[in-house]
This record gives sequence, structure tokens and C-alpha cells, in this order.
Amino acid sequence: MNGPPIHCLLDCLAYLVRNRTDMDPRPIYLGVWNAPFIGDEDGFSYYSEEIDPDLDLRRFEQLYGPCLTRWLEPEWEKERKFAQLAEELAEASETVSVIVLVDLYYMPHSAICYGLKHMPHMLIVELGQDGGGFRAVDPFFDWEGEIARSVLFEAFTCGGLSSGITIRLDKASEPSRMLAGEAFRMHFDLGTSPLILGVDDYLRQIENGTPNYTAVKLYASIGQVGVIAKRWKGLGEVARYFADTGGGDGAPVLEMLDQLLVKWENIVLVIVRLGVLGNHAKLTDARAKLAKLAELEHDIQGALCTMFERWEATGHERVG
Repeated sequence: MNGPPIHCLLDCLAYLVRNRTDMDPRPIYLGVWNAPFIGDEDGFSYYSEEIDPDLDLRRFEQLYGPCLTRWLEPEWEKERKFAQLAEELAEASETVSVIVLVDLYYMPHSAICYGLKHMPHMLIVELGQDGGGFRAVDPFFDWEGEIARSVLFEAFTCGGLSSGITIRLDKASEPSRMLAGEAFRMHFDLGTSPLILGVDDYLRQIENGTPNYTAVKLYASIGQVGVIAKRWKGLGEVARYFADTGGGDGAPVLEMLDQLLVKWENIVLVIVRLGVLGNHAKLTDARAKLAKLAELEHDIQGALCTMFERWEATGHERVG
């Protein structure tokens, strides 16, 4: 069973924790809603060399303990990287798994990218049943299947970015109440999310005629903005975690989160029309919708904070 698509690396980690241990994977998503991204005059991107590639790994190990090894070096030639992948897979087992970064341009299961655009993405790789090929598990796209060696070789690494991670689940342990509470406090605030602020600022720059800020550029990066927006779903995973472990009813948070995601899609449609038609009269409408979205986000944050306070007061033994 997979959860909703939220963040490709964290989804891989959550899939393995959920399906190969008796630990709860939902604390993995603590703070994902504010995971870093790039926003500038060229638009938005969920990946960049400027973003610390180990941030998510450190957060995971703060919760589940030191059980990850990152084994790729950026300066290695591709053949050397692929040989290292083979070495890591040779040691794989029910408790040892390998996660790698691939370029979705070469991955046939990605209809939105295959043969169309280069996009980095994390998935789980295993040896194929016949011993000659490979098998991939992609929790983000809810897909798994056999993959030819030649395809994986082409897809392995993307645009100068590379990542190979081995997780040893036998060395992991479920986060204590104290660790989960610390992680929530560290990554939670009642401020407007960077995504809402960033998109609103970009629209304001267009509205003001700031050079190099254009509706065309914003529209061109709308797919990546959509990937960033999926991180809001992490609020739902955390709400379910608190609800199941003493934090009370999570339904109000989940209902408001559904509303937020629908309202966000309405804003995306306005941005698409703006980019395609160039109708700047819609800028005011889009910014007004963002302001309403920020209010709803604040209500979600307040309700989740109340759940956390109840969770802290009652402990977090599983109740379901």
C-alpha cells in the first residue's frame, strides 16, 4: 500500500518503512511542506545544486537513526557510478534497499517526461527476477516493474545531479515521542508557506512590470510548481499520525487540506491562462485567490497545532 505522492525521496523511504518493517512511516513527512525549492526571475524549480542534497537524509536519520549510506561521488564517471550501483544491489535484501536518482526523460513509465523533458527523480531499484535486468519501484507515481539495464544506465543521474542511497532497515528504529515532537516543533510555524509567498511575489513582479519577470516563464515552470505543491499533502500524513496516536480527530484538518488543494488547482488554471493568453487582467484575481489560500492554510496550521498539543499531553501510543 502506498501513500499519496508527496516527495519522491521521502516517498521511497516511507514505502520501505511501511512495507518492510512494523514502524510508522508518517513521521518521515514532518516538515516536508516547507522543503526548500528555488524561486527567482526564471520561475520555480524543486531541484537545484543550491539545495542541500543531504537535508532530507539528515532529517530522516534524526528520527529513525543512522541507517543510510550515500555512496555516489559527483566527480565519478557514469560507468563508475553504475558499477557502484551493481555493488550495492549485490548486498540488497529484505532489510537492505537501494534508492537512486534517475532522469525521467529515459523512464517509459513517466508519461509526462518520457522523451519530452529532463527531470531528476528518486526511485527504488532492485535486481530483476531473471538476474540480468533490474526492477524499479516508484512510490511517487505508484508504479513498479522490470527495467532493462540499458534504460537504467541512460536514466542513471540527471543534469549533473546524482544520488545513490542504501538504507539498512535493520539498523532503524521507530521515532520516540520526544524525537517526533522535536521534529514537529523544529519544522512547524504559523507563517504563510514559501510557495504561496513565492508565487504571489512573482505575480506582483509581473504586475509591476519588473524586467525579466514574465507570465511565460512562470507558466513554463508550472509543472515544477505542481510538484512543490504536493508537499502540502504531508500535512495530512502528520494529521493522521497525530490522530492515530492520541491527538484527537484529524478529519477537520484533512477536509480543509482537500479544500486547499482544490483551490490551489484553481489558481494554477488562472496562471496557465495568464501564460497562454497573456491576459494580465487576471493577475489581480490570481493574487486575491492566493490571499484566500493563505488564510485557509493558516486555519489548517492552527488545527494541526491543536492536534499536536493534545498529542503531547496524552502521549502517542497507537489507538487504532
